[in-house]
Amino acid sequence: MTDKTAPSTDQHSDAGRGFHRLGAHIGFLFAILLLAANMRGSIVGLGPLAEIIGTDLSLSGTQLGLLTTLPVLSFGVLSIFAPRLGQKFGLEATLLTMLLFIALGQGLRASGAYDIMVIGTIILGAAIAVMNVLTPSLVRRSFPTHVAFVTALYTFTMSSGATIAAFISIPIRNAVDGDWRWSLGVWAVFAAIAFVCWLPMLRYRHKAPAPAMNAKISLWKNTEAWWLALFFGCQSLMFYTGVAWLAKVFIDHGITEAEAATLLSIFNVFGIPAAFAAPLIYSKIANKKLAMLVLHIPLIIAIPGFVFATTELPYLWAVCLGLGQGSMISIALTLVGMRGADPQTSARLSGMAQSVGYLFAAIGPVLFGALHDLLGDWQVALYFLFIVVAVQLVAAMRAGSSEKIGVSN
Repeated sequence: MTDKTAPSTDQHSDAGRGFHRLGAHIGFLFAILLLAANMRGSIVGLGPLAEIIGTDLSLSGTQLGLLTTLPVLSFGVLSIFAPRLGQKFGLEATLLTMLLFIALGQGLRASGAYDIMVIGTIILGAAIAVMNVLTPSLVRRSFPTHVAFVTALYTFTMSSGATIAAFISIPIRNAVDGDWRWSLGVWAVFAAIAFVCWLPMLRYRHKAPAPAMNAKISLWKNTEAWWLALFFGCQSLMFYTGVAWLAKVFIDHGITEAEAATLLSIFNVFGIPAAFAAPLIYSKIANKKLAMLVLHIPLIIAIPGFVFATTELPYLWAVCLGLGQGSMISIALTLVGMRGADPQTSARLSGMAQSVGYLFAAIGPVLFGALHDLLGDWQVALYFLFIVVAVQLVAAMRAGSSEKIGVSN
């Protein structure tokens, strides 16, 4: 069903409760950025430590891979249930509780015992899955006229947290005589601090009103919602495939391990400014299809270069891939926040898009590696990227519509 107009409700006045002063706006914005800083750093921080953790705990590749795959699977499986939690307990109370669960989960991951680390990873992944879904709804409800700008800020913070985590994990381990548990434990402390800072936000506790007529409309039968879910899935698949295999592809084409690690870092670093700028660019271009095409230009440059001239201009390909993928996650979250007919629909739309998207994304790295193993080289696997980006661009053109989703005709 294609939706035409948003319903007339009094939700905006309700959303603004307590926001009559600039200080309240700034305080709530700071609280949202604290959420964002905890949504990726605690996951990414494990990556640089994977080899030493595997050696210290005598883990198989499968066991070690489970610690990195479980959060993404949690995002896919549990995202669909998050809107119900927000509906029942309120966004602020639910998100505050998730910060506590992140602190608990990361604390268990820092225990050094593999079975306990798995339990902690499940708790951590579940908590972040809920935060992933509900934060766009919180932005939509609390800053209804500045969705793109606030989404740009929190996506920028989320990406920065991931990059910082990747950079500080090894230095922290080295500073404490090689004990990697401290590198994981620091994120438990950070989440606990964020929990304390979030306590004042309960004064704005908001429980959604009884479901309106639009809540009875199934997003799973809505074509526009599926286009957005497909776009979310494609951009997630591209990101996680890049993180998993970008360095390996460069190395197998003759680039040194040190340089490949640098290229992977460039890929992540350039995603940060792109994540901030993309929603602002999108909001300024009236023709949304043109806006999507403009935002895909870095990927349109990067993919052919990466596939056919891997070692000729590797830094250019890494920069363009970073710019392209950094902008895509930010745009996906912006659309989730903007296209829902109201904050409750945005939460449901977020749950659907992220559930479908992350389950789809979990397939990407496995399929990419399987194609390489089956055929003995990277060429066909790299051609797969052309297909994904083409589908992503088509889905983005449809997902970028200004029409509201979740409105009955």
